[in-house]
Amino acid sequence: MKKQLNTLTLSGLMIGPILGSGIILLPPIVYDLTGNLSILVWLVILALGFAFALVLGNLSIKFPGDEGVTNAVQAAFSTKLKYLTSYYLISAVFFGPVAVYLIGAHFLQPLLGFDTNTLAFTMLVFTFFALLRPVHFLGTLSLIVTTIIGIILSLGSLAILLGHETSFSLNAPLNISIISKALLLAFWAIVGWEVVGNYSKEVKEPEHMIPKAVKISAVIISAIYLLVVCAIQFASLDHANAITALIYPLFGTSSDLVIGILAMLLCLSTVLLFLGGVSRLISGLTAQSKGVLALLNRRLKNDVPIGATLFLCSVNAIVLGLVDLKIFTTEDLVALADGFFISNATIALLAAYKLATTNILRYTALLLSILFGCMLLTSHWIVLCIIAVLAWKVLR
Repeated sequence: MKKQLNTLTLSGLMIGPILGSGIILLPPIVYDLTGNLSILVWLVILALGFAFALVLGNLSIKFPGDEGVTNAVQAAFSTKLKYLTSYYLISAVFFGPVAVYLIGAHFLQPLLGFDTNTLAFTMLVFTFFALLRPVHFLGTLSLIVTTIIGIILSLGSLAILLGHETSFSLNAPLNISIISKALLLAFWAIVGWEVVGNYSKEVKEPEHMIPKAVKISAVIISAIYLLVVCAIQFASLDHANAITALIYPLFGTSSDLVIGILAMLLCLSTVLLFLGGVSRLISGLTAQSKGVLALLNRRLKNDVPIGATLFLCSVNAIVLGLVDLKIFTTEDLVALADGFFISNATIALLAAYKLATTNILRYTALLLSILFGCMLLTSHWIVLCIIAVLAWKVLR
């Protein structure tokens, strides 16, 4: 019998990847940008993330399948818009995972001494072979990693809060431009909920387990982020080594080694969720295709979409090569991925608004789509141009 995801393994598949590289990078950066207003930025982002998770979890139940919430977009609007939404998500995964590999490699490089791009490529190869394993294996692996990381970061944050002199103040200059930039950066922390639906066919009793897993995951993610953010802000930890300082009470001089391992595990968890989910999306989109495109629908006996997985990993390898040639920077990759992720999420939320059966879901989806649309407008003009050209090509 084919093993499927249950509430715990689905939660594990969500929590670790959505925490991902963001929990290590973003809190210190946002604090450096906004000072004492950092906690307010995070309260806004985490509230948006919780609502986003509930809305998309609901769509995943109503429209199950490898193509995830893009099926809801088709039902609400049109097939063309479904493909546009899919292309935005696929485009995001061309760039986002490479940024995550580079972030993980950045933390590992001082420990191992190898070139950052070499370490990133090694992580990419590991990801490819890990994705060939059955989905329940990935869920179990992510659950174990998530539990370890959640405990370490939570205990470290509590140790800082209880063992250091802390102060709380919201006294900081209100700069709308900086707050907007911080919100856009922090959006990376809630990316991931939109691909949960791509695993819905592999969840045991999805109508019961998806809502339960989404709520559990959203609560745990929010709690860990708040502990880390509060520890960094209230104890005024230095931006450069805030996360290392966070776990120093637990590991002492071994903290650099531990944070390097944690960063690698979190980054790998993130790309496993995204590449696994989007490979299923591509496989679903090409199910009826012939010729070369039919290769993208090839699956192994354990139902892993090998064709789409190989395609995505190959594109990631090419993008990593472009980084090595100094054509892209990590910041460029994050900007591109964020723009595509927000575009995808905004259309999905508009579909949720149109298809909602309760007023709470309807108005929550509408509010989120407006806020996400505003965040998208703060993206770099080059990113906005690419998004607009892709929309014109698909919808004309």
